[in-house]
Amino acid sequence: MIDTVRAEAFKLRTLTSVLVTCLATAALTVGLAWLSGWSVGGALTDNPGLLVGEVVPERSGFDAISYGQAGMVVLGVLAVGTEYTGGQIRASLLAVPHRPRLLLAKAAVVAAAALAVALATVPAAFAATQVGLGEHGYPLTGMLARPVLGALAGAVAYWVLLALLAAGITVVLRNTVAPLVLLISLVLALSFYLSMLTGLADLLPDRAGAQMFLRGGPNRTDLSAIEGGAVMAAWVAGVWAVAVPLFARRAA
Repeated sequence: MIDTVRAEAFKLRTLTSVLVTCLATAALTVGLAWLSGWSVGGALTDNPGLLVGEVVPERSGFDAISYGQAGMVVLGVLAVGTEYTGGQIRASLLAVPHRPRLLLAKAAVVAAAALAVALATVPAAFAATQVGLGEHGYPLTGMLARPVLGALAGAVAYWVLLALLAAGITVVLRNTVAPLVLLISLVLALSFYLSMLTGLADLLPDRAGAQMFLRGGPNRTDLSAIEGGAVMAAWVAGVWAVAVPLFARRAA
Protein backbone atom coordinates (compact mmCIF):
# COMPACT_ATOMS: atom_id res chain seq x y z
CA MET A 1 0.00 0.00 0.00
CA ILE A 2 2.82 2.41 0.85
CA ASP A 3 4.44 1.89 -2.55
CA THR A 4 1.10 2.57 -4.24
CA VAL A 5 0.64 5.79 -2.28
CA ARG A 6 4.15 6.89 -3.20
CA ALA A 7 3.48 6.19 -6.88
CA GLU A 8 0.22 8.16 -6.78
CA ALA A 9 1.95 11.02 -4.99
CA PHE A 10 4.62 11.10 -7.68
CA LYS A 11 1.98 11.19 -10.42
CA LEU A 12 0.14 14.02 -8.69
CA ARG A 13 3.33 16.08 -8.35
CA THR A 14 3.94 15.78 -12.08
CA LEU A 15 0.52 17.18 -13.02
CA THR A 16 1.10 20.82 -13.91
CA SER A 17 -2.62 21.59 -13.65
CA VAL A 18 -2.69 20.37 -10.05
CA LEU A 19 0.40 22.39 -9.09
CA VAL A 20 -1.05 25.53 -10.68
CA THR A 21 -4.36 24.92 -8.89
CA CYS A 22 -2.66 24.61 -5.51
CA LEU A 23 -0.52 27.72 -5.97
CA ALA A 24 -3.36 29.78 -7.44
CA THR A 25 -5.73 28.74 -4.64
CA ALA A 26 -3.25 29.84 -1.98
CA ALA A 27 -2.29 33.10 -3.69
CA LEU A 28 -5.80 34.18 -4.65
CA THR A 29 -7.32 33.25 -1.29
CA VAL A 30 -4.72 35.18 0.71
CA GLY A 31 -4.74 38.10 -1.73
CA LEU A 32 -8.52 38.41 -1.75
CA ALA A 33 -8.57 38.08 2.04
CA TRP A 34 -6.25 41.05 2.39
CA LEU A 35 -8.16 43.06 -0.21
CA SER A 36 -11.46 42.37 1.53
CA GLY A 37 -10.03 43.39 4.89
CA TRP A 38 -8.44 46.51 3.41
CA SER A 39 -11.72 47.53 1.78
CA VAL A 40 -13.75 47.09 4.95
CA GLY A 41 -11.04 48.68 7.08
CA GLY A 42 -11.03 51.75 4.84
CA ALA A 43 -14.81 52.04 5.05
CA LEU A 44 -14.67 51.84 8.83
CA THR A 45 -11.97 54.50 9.00
CA ASP A 46 -13.90 56.88 6.74
CA ASN A 47 -17.22 56.30 8.45
CA PRO A 48 -16.92 54.33 11.72
CA GLY A 49 -20.68 54.09 12.13
CA LEU A 50 -21.26 52.69 8.66
CA LEU A 51 -20.36 49.05 9.20
CA VAL A 52 -19.20 48.81 12.76
CA GLY A 53 -22.33 46.97 13.83
CA GLU A 54 -21.90 44.35 11.13
CA VAL A 55 -18.14 43.76 11.10
CA VAL A 56 -16.75 41.19 13.50
CA PRO A 57 -13.01 40.90 12.76
CA GLU A 58 -12.61 37.26 13.76
CA ARG A 59 -15.66 36.34 11.67
CA SER A 60 -14.38 38.31 8.69
CA GLY A 61 -11.16 36.33 8.83
CA PHE A 62 -13.08 33.22 7.85
CA ASP A 63 -14.94 34.82 4.97
CA ALA A 64 -11.83 34.18 2.90
CA ILE A 65 -12.33 30.42 3.18
CA SER A 66 -15.16 30.68 0.67
CA TYR A 67 -12.79 32.30 -1.83
CA GLY A 68 -10.58 29.24 -2.02
CA GLN A 69 -13.07 26.39 -1.70
CA ALA A 70 -13.52 26.22 -5.47
CA GLY A 71 -9.80 25.47 -5.67
CA MET A 72 -10.30 22.40 -3.48
CA VAL A 73 -13.03 21.20 -5.83
CA VAL A 74 -10.71 21.64 -8.82
CA LEU A 75 -7.87 19.86 -6.98
CA GLY A 76 -10.03 16.86 -6.16
CA VAL A 77 -11.45 16.61 -9.67
CA LEU A 78 -8.12 16.98 -11.49
CA ALA A 79 -6.25 14.63 -9.18
CA VAL A 80 -8.55 11.79 -10.25
CA GLY A 81 -10.18 12.90 -13.49
CA THR A 82 -7.07 13.53 -15.56
CA GLU A 83 -6.41 9.78 -15.76
CA TYR A 84 -9.76 9.27 -17.45
CA THR A 85 -9.14 12.02 -20.00
CA GLY A 86 -6.37 10.28 -21.94
CA GLY A 87 -6.96 6.70 -20.87
CA GLN A 88 -4.01 6.67 -18.47
CA ILE A 89 -6.19 4.81 -16.01
CA ARG A 90 -5.47 1.61 -17.94
CA ALA A 91 -1.74 1.95 -17.28
CA SER A 92 -2.43 2.55 -13.59
CA LEU A 93 -4.55 -0.61 -13.41
CA LEU A 94 -1.84 -2.63 -15.11
CA ALA A 95 0.63 -1.42 -12.49
CA VAL A 96 -1.81 -1.94 -9.60
CA PRO A 97 -4.43 -4.57 -10.50
CA HIS A 98 -5.99 -4.39 -7.02
CA ARG A 99 -8.49 -1.65 -7.76
CA PRO A 100 -9.69 -0.75 -4.23
CA ARG A 101 -6.08 -0.33 -3.13
CA LEU A 102 -5.35 1.94 -6.08
CA LEU A 103 -8.40 4.06 -5.37
CA LEU A 104 -7.69 4.35 -1.66
CA ALA A 105 -4.13 5.40 -2.47
CA LYS A 106 -5.52 8.13 -4.70
CA ALA A 107 -7.82 9.28 -1.90
CA ALA A 108 -4.91 9.40 0.56
CA VAL A 109 -2.83 11.49 -1.84
CA VAL A 110 -5.71 13.89 -2.54
CA ALA A 111 -6.28 14.32 1.21
CA ALA A 112 -2.57 14.96 1.81
CA ALA A 113 -2.37 17.54 -0.99
CA ALA A 114 -5.49 19.32 0.21
CA LEU A 115 -4.20 19.28 3.79
CA ALA A 116 -0.89 20.84 2.75
CA VAL A 117 -2.62 23.63 0.82
CA ALA A 118 -5.15 24.25 3.60
CA LEU A 119 -2.53 24.37 6.37
CA ALA A 120 -0.56 26.96 4.42
CA THR A 121 -3.53 29.02 3.22
CA VAL A 122 -6.22 29.11 5.89
CA PRO A 123 -4.17 30.72 8.70
CA ALA A 124 -2.47 33.05 6.19
CA ALA A 125 -5.84 34.18 4.83
CA PHE A 126 -7.16 34.85 8.32
CA ALA A 127 -4.05 36.87 9.15
CA ALA A 128 -4.19 38.74 5.83
CA THR A 129 -7.76 39.84 6.56
CA GLN A 130 -6.74 41.22 9.94
CA VAL A 131 -3.74 43.03 8.44
CA GLY A 132 -6.03 44.53 5.81
CA LEU A 133 -8.46 45.69 8.48
CA GLY A 134 -5.60 47.59 10.14
CA GLU A 135 -6.56 49.13 13.47
CA HIS A 136 -9.97 47.47 13.22
CA GLY A 137 -8.50 43.98 12.89
CA TYR A 138 -8.32 41.13 15.36
CA PRO A 139 -4.93 40.88 17.13
CA LEU A 140 -2.83 38.24 15.38
CA THR A 141 -1.76 36.88 18.76
CA GLY A 142 -5.42 35.99 19.27
CA MET A 143 -5.11 33.34 16.54
CA LEU A 144 -3.85 31.01 19.25
CA ALA A 145 -6.96 31.57 21.35
CA ARG A 146 -9.09 28.45 21.60
CA PRO A 147 -12.19 29.66 19.67
CA VAL A 148 -10.18 31.01 16.73
CA LEU A 149 -7.74 28.10 16.69
CA GLY A 150 -10.63 25.64 16.71
CA ALA A 151 -12.31 27.44 13.82
CA LEU A 152 -9.05 27.45 11.86
CA ALA A 153 -8.76 23.70 12.36
CA GLY A 154 -12.37 23.34 11.23
CA ALA A 155 -11.68 25.34 8.07
CA VAL A 156 -8.70 23.12 7.25
CA ALA A 157 -10.84 20.01 7.76
CA TYR A 158 -13.55 21.51 5.55
CA TRP A 159 -11.13 22.03 2.66
CA VAL A 160 -9.78 18.48 2.94
CA LEU A 161 -13.27 16.96 3.03
CA LEU A 162 -14.34 19.08 0.07
CA ALA A 163 -11.40 17.86 -2.03
CA LEU A 164 -12.20 14.25 -1.11
CA LEU A 165 -15.86 14.77 -1.99
CA ALA A 166 -14.88 16.16 -5.40
CA ALA A 167 -12.50 13.26 -6.02
CA GLY A 168 -15.11 10.67 -5.07
CA ILE A 169 -17.79 12.17 -7.31
CA THR A 170 -15.26 12.25 -10.15
CA VAL A 171 -14.65 8.53 -9.74
CA VAL A 172 -18.39 7.88 -9.86
CA LEU A 173 -19.01 10.05 -12.95
CA ARG A 174 -15.70 9.25 -14.71
CA ASN A 175 -15.23 12.72 -16.20
CA THR A 176 -14.07 16.14 -15.07
CA VAL A 177 -16.72 18.52 -16.40
CA ALA A 178 -19.80 17.27 -14.52
CA PRO A 179 -18.20 17.23 -11.04
CA LEU A 180 -16.72 20.70 -11.58
CA VAL A 181 -20.04 22.18 -12.70
CA LEU A 182 -22.01 20.45 -9.96
CA LEU A 183 -19.75 21.19 -7.02
CA ILE A 184 -18.62 24.69 -7.94
CA SER A 185 -22.25 25.70 -8.48
CA LEU A 186 -23.09 24.16 -5.12
CA VAL A 187 -20.36 25.81 -3.05
CA LEU A 188 -20.56 29.23 -4.71
CA ALA A 189 -24.30 29.82 -4.78
CA LEU A 190 -26.68 26.89 -5.12
CA SER A 191 -26.74 25.67 -1.52
CA PHE A 192 -27.33 29.21 -0.22
CA TYR A 193 -30.30 29.76 -2.52
CA LEU A 194 -31.71 26.33 -1.73
CA SER A 195 -31.53 27.21 1.97
CA MET A 196 -34.06 29.96 1.29
CA LEU A 197 -36.50 27.34 0.02
CA THR A 198 -36.01 24.49 2.49
CA GLY A 199 -34.26 23.80 5.76
CA LEU A 200 -33.03 20.51 4.32
CA ALA A 201 -30.41 22.52 2.42
CA ASP A 202 -28.58 22.88 5.74
CA LEU A 203 -27.67 19.21 5.37
CA LEU A 204 -25.91 19.70 2.04
CA PRO A 205 -22.20 18.87 2.42
CA ASP A 206 -20.76 22.34 1.90
CA ARG A 207 -23.34 24.12 4.04
CA ALA A 208 -23.07 21.60 6.86
CA GLY A 209 -19.29 21.49 6.73
CA ALA A 210 -19.01 25.27 6.87
CA GLN A 211 -20.39 25.15 10.40
CA MET A 212 -16.97 23.88 11.48
CA PHE A 213 -15.51 27.36 11.07
CA LEU A 214 -18.29 29.94 10.67
CA ARG A 215 -18.45 32.41 13.52
CA GLY A 216 -21.80 33.87 12.50
CA GLY A 217 -23.40 35.46 9.45
CA PRO A 218 -26.17 34.40 7.06
CA ASN A 219 -24.71 30.95 6.40
CA ARG A 220 -24.71 29.95 10.08
CA THR A 221 -27.26 27.23 10.85
CA ASP A 222 -28.50 25.36 13.91
CA LEU A 223 -25.87 22.66 13.44
CA SER A 224 -22.93 22.76 15.81
CA ALA A 225 -19.37 22.57 14.49
CA ILE A 226 -19.18 18.87 15.39
CA GLU A 227 -22.58 18.09 13.89
CA GLY A 228 -21.78 19.96 10.70
CA GLY A 229 -18.46 18.20 10.34
CA ALA A 230 -20.13 14.83 10.94
CA VAL A 231 -22.74 15.51 8.24
CA MET A 232 -20.08 16.49 5.71
CA ALA A 233 -17.93 13.50 6.62
CA ALA A 234 -20.99 11.27 6.12
CA TRP A 235 -21.46 12.70 2.62
CA VAL A 236 -17.81 11.99 1.80
CA ALA A 237 -18.00 8.47 3.22
CA GLY A 238 -21.22 7.80 1.30
CA VAL A 239 -19.77 8.96 -2.01
CA TRP A 240 -16.65 6.84 -1.55
CA ALA A 241 -18.77 3.86 -0.48
CA VAL A 242 -20.35 4.08 -3.93
CA ALA A 243 -17.13 4.96 -5.78
CA VAL A 244 -15.00 2.04 -4.55
CA PRO A 245 -17.26 -0.85 -5.65
CA LEU A 246 -18.10 0.92 -8.92
CA PHE A 247 -14.42 1.38 -9.68
CA ALA A 248 -13.73 -2.25 -8.76
CA ARG A 249 -16.43 -3.68 -11.04
CA ARG A 250 -16.64 -1.67 -14.22
CA ALA A 251 -14.29 -1.59 -17.19
CA ALA A 252 -11.50 0.98 -17.22
